Amino acid sequence: MFAYDAMRRLGVILTICAVSVSATIINDRATAAPATVQSNLGTPLPPPSERFREGVAAYDRGDFTNAYAIWLPLAQQSDLAAMRNVALLLREGKGTTRDSVRALWFYEEAGAKGFALAQVNAAFMHLEGDGVPKNLEAAAFWFHAGALAGSPIAQYNLAVMYERGSGVEKDMPKALGWYALAARSGSKPALDRLALLVPAIEGPKAPERAPLPDAAATSQAEQDSAAAPTTPPSDAPIEEPQTDAHSLDMDDPARL
Repeated sequence: MFAYDAMRRLGVILTICAVSVSATIINDRATAAPATVQSNLGTPLPPPSERFREGVAAYDRGDFTNAYAIWLPLAQQSDLAAMRNVALLLREGKGTTRDSVRALWFYEEAGAKGFALAQVNAAFMHLEGDGVPKNLEAAAFWFHAGALAGSPIAQYNLAVMYERGSGVEKDMPKALGWYALAARSGSKPALDRLALLVPAIEGPKAPERAPLPDAAATSQAEQDSAAAPTTPPSDAPIEEPQTDAHSLDMDDPARL
């Protein structure tokens, strides 16, 4: 269960004070490289075929035209990694004519089949209006899909959107929950954001304190305490101290 759900069940009301530094979206450049191996996020991919590897080798040589020619038939056969790689080439116009609309289609098609990296790429195309109309609601949808699949970038950016109210209704408990999950997934920006936001949450209400006792009354009480007898009353029996003879070593000097 997500952290924000737990907060709501407990009835915690979070009041976030103004913080000087605003959250910043992380771009997808780190995730824009072509898929080369099986991803550990989202739907597990089968081992790459030899033909797919040939496309990777062509891409690494800078032969984008050949890479596109190799990956496109595989993408048309629902190879998720190939679909994402074709989208990348179409998005950047490498090895083929730049076509953002087709790129987004391949990203979303792979994302709909559970490929988290493609989900994140689709989210950024919508977020940035990268060759397609800007659509914050669609960006939030795809970030959420990638976040559920365990992508730290998607988790962090979804938290930013909830914090800002961009594409979604502003919801600080959800923002904090996704920041926490992103931080747990290793996102340093999410950890830094939590370090700013959590101390700004309203703390417990200050308890009521008893008033300071009257000074004169306190002084009289101290005087009465000092005047109290420190010896037992005369009619009380006086007990003789008992000494355990076996508690002393016989060679010890006598103790009075």
